[in-house]
Amino acid sequence: MSETDSRIQRFHTGMVPRKDGFAFWADEIGPLVGRLDSPERTDFQQELTIVDTAGLAFMRVHGSGATIERKGPSQLMGAEVYPYHLLLKLDGGLAISEQRRRIELGTGDMVLIDSWQPLRLSSTEATDSWSLGLPEALVNRWLPHADQSTDLLLAAGKGWAGMLSGYLRALDVDHLCSIQSPAERQLLGEHLMSMLSFALEQNGLVAQPGALGERVSPRDGDLHARMRAWIRDHHADTEVDAQKLAACFNVSVRYVHKVFAKAGRGMTFLETLQGDRLEAAAQMLRSAAGARKFVAQVAYDCGFADPAYFGLVFRKKYGCTPRSFALRQGPGQAEADSAVLVC
Repeated sequence: MSETDSRIQRFHTGMVPRKDGFAFWADEIGPLVGRLDSPERTDFQQELTIVDTAGLAFMRVHGSGATIERKGPSQLMGAEVYPYHLLLKLDGGLAISEQRRRIELGTGDMVLIDSWQPLRLSSTEATDSWSLGLPEALVNRWLPHADQSTDLLLAAGKGWAGMLSGYLRALDVDHLCSIQSPAERQLLGEHLMSMLSFALEQNGLVAQPGALGERVSPRDGDLHARMRAWIRDHHADTEVDAQKLAACFNVSVRYVHKVFAKAGRGMTFLETLQGDRLEAAAQMLRSAAGARKFVAQVAYDCGFADPAYFGLVFRKKYGCTPRSFALRQGPGQAEADSAVLVC
């Protein structure tokens, strides 16, 4: 159920009899969070408040102990909008399993979670936690290597992690909901992200840019594969560029280059696009019909807007001009090809 303020959403089991609380919660929230269970099924109570502030999604949940098992990307905090979220245990203990690692969180401890990964949360005691959905723009700005910082414990009593934990534990939902000034909301987000960045660096969890052996997250690997398929289907469009690809996949241009840098096995976006275009040109020139085309037409058909540039990069890759390449493909068509192909 929603408040008048569109930034705020509240859900609670108080609207049904206590004996029906778990069934209600499983129907209302279960489809968003995954398979739900609880040791308190016959007396289940929970309350969930979500507040959107400066692009961050603040989610406060408290009530009966529960186990959540998610097989795919997060639906409650949509992975497309919030690729990562920070989980803080406010009271009691919590076990979390992600990417084959099990972590035990005590009071005030935190962990950064990849919203695209399967997840299992188990709280046999009372549930009481904050979860912050981190939007892509802030992640790219503050946490460029967030994928290497997930499923790792940020202990409450250590340096910047302790300061961030204390900051979040002092937050009050009502006060958070009352913040109306856009400047104050923005400042809150900057404070939180900067402290999280410092905490990760202080704990040695963030790799340096360009470091060898960076782990590619399954999310980035899947996105790279889908982008590669898209490029193969659209390389003939002379207007294809990183901006067009970013718009198609609803990500930033910076993130496009980041995905190719990490998952492209050394091939940048531009190198990948040009490689597909050159392979298409070579395949075209190997055919009788393609070999009879003017080189300029081959260039245009394969996505090159500048025939002179096409000739330059083709020669660099194949060691000869497009015309010479076509003439080598079959002696029977050499005279015809020589008559119509131009450099």
